[in-house]
Amino acid sequence: MNMFITQTKAECLRIVRSPFFILFSIFMPLCFYFLFASLNGASTEIASTQYASFSLMSMTAFSLIGTAMSQFGIRLSFERRDGWVSLLKLTPLTPAVWIGSKMVAHMAVHLLTIAVIFSAGSIVYDLDLSLGQWLVCGLWLWVGSLSFLAVGSLLGTIKNAEAAVAVANLLLMGLAIMGGLWMPLHTLPMWMQKIGEWLPSYRYAHGAWNMLGGSSPAMLDWLILLTAGLLFMIVSGYLLNRREAV
Repeated sequence: MNMFITQTKAECLRIVRSPFFILFSIFMPLCFYFLFASLNGASTEIASTQYASFSLMSMTAFSLIGTAMSQFGIRLSFERRDGWVSLLKLTPLTPAVWIGSKMVAHMAVHLLTIAVIFSAGSIVYDLDLSLGQWLVCGLWLWVGSLSFLAVGSLLGTIKNAEAAVAVANLLLMGLAIMGGLWMPLHTLPMWMQKIGEWLPSYRYAHGAWNMLGGSSPAMLDWLILLTAGLLFMIVSGYLLNRREAV
C-alpha cells in the first residue's frame, strides 16, 4: 500500500509539473471557452441554460478528454518505447501498481482540473448555478472521464510513440468537433450530427448539459460511455497480454 501511495504521488507531481498539461489541459481549454463565450454571447440562451454555462461544460469535457489521451495514453506509449516497462520487471513495482497508480493520479488531477476551470468560468461570468448543479455536473464529468482513460490505455498500446501522438491528436480533434464540444452539435451539417450523437464525447458533455437544464443524463449517455469504456479497456488489455506473450 505504501508503494502504491508513493507511486501515485509521484505520478500526480509528474502530471501537474508538465508544461504540456498546463498548456493543453488548462490554458488552451480556458482560451477556447472565453473565445467561444465572447463570440456567441455569454448570456445567449441554449438548451435551457446560458451559453457561458453550456460552453463551460463542453470545454471542461474537452480538457479531461485531452488529458486522458495525452498525459495518460501518449505517456504510456513513450514509457514502453523507452524501456520503462521492461525495467519494472527488475523492481518490486508490479504492473498492477504501476497502472493503478497512474489511473488514481489522473482521477485526482481531473478533479483539480474541474475545480480550476469551473472556478475560472464562475469568476469571469458570474454564472448563476446552484451548489447542487456545480456538484452534480462536476461529479458526472469526473466519473465519466474514466471512459476516456480507457481510450488512453488503448493509445498506449501503439508501438510507435510518435504515431501515438499523431493518432491521439487526430482523435481528440475529431471527438471535440464532431462531439459538439467546440460548437453546438445542431450547428454542424446533418451528416455530422448523425455521427456525433453516437460519439462518447457528445454523450459525455450531453449528460452535463442535461443537468444544467434540471434533468438527468439520458440513458443513452450512460450506455455509450459505459460501453466505450469497457470496450476500450478490454481491447487494450488483450493487446497488452498478447504482446507480453510474444
